[in-house]
Amino acid sequence: MNEVNTDAASPAEVKKNPYTIWFVVLSFVAPVVLAYVMFFFIDVKSFNNHGELLNPILHIKDFKLRNADQELIPEKELTYKWRLVSFVGSSCDKACADQLHDTRQVYRSLGKNRHRVMQMLVHLEEADPAFSKLIQDEHAEVIRVYGTADEIAAVIGSIADFNQNQVYVMDPMGNVMMRFTADQPNKDFLYDLRKLLKASQIG
Repeated sequence: MNEVNTDAASPAEVKKNPYTIWFVVLSFVAPVVLAYVMFFFIDVKSFNNHGELLNPILHIKDFKLRNADQELIPEKELTYKWRLVSFVGSSCDKACADQLHDTRQVYRSLGKNRHRVMQMLVHLEEADPAFSKLIQDEHAEVIRVYGTADEIAAVIGSIADFNQNQVYVMDPMGNVMMRFTADQPNKDFLYDLRKLLKASQIG
């Protein structure tokens, strides 16, 4: 007769064990934490990132983004890939056009890792005809979503000054964790992004 293993934990015991819950949580969080640790601390060639690390890190769900029909976009549709997020108004002046161009160049320079990243425009106002044409002609591959200036500023403004001449980096879990300003060189933006993608296995 086979002996019964009386040492095995029952489902009830497993459920009560807090370590089981933490193990499940860590299995999801660990890849992102590891990526951040490798990004900021392990690369001995350079300890300094060029972009500004947001502290605390924000989450995309707090932005309450909507689609073209003004329907709230489910969180799962905004995650799963890295995103380069730009906030735009109704028109696009030279600074705006330059920023979109530079972000597109950085995105295209990612090479084999480009499929892991998406560009996303957050419209704070409805785009005027000239801006809409610019997007259609030069940035057709960019994902377009909608938010309100007050809601966005309330979230970002809680930790830092917010203006539209910035690009934010969001990880595949929806964490908005870094930003770049218009006066930073493309090579610095590209360097940080490549470094982060190399360190991370998600997205």
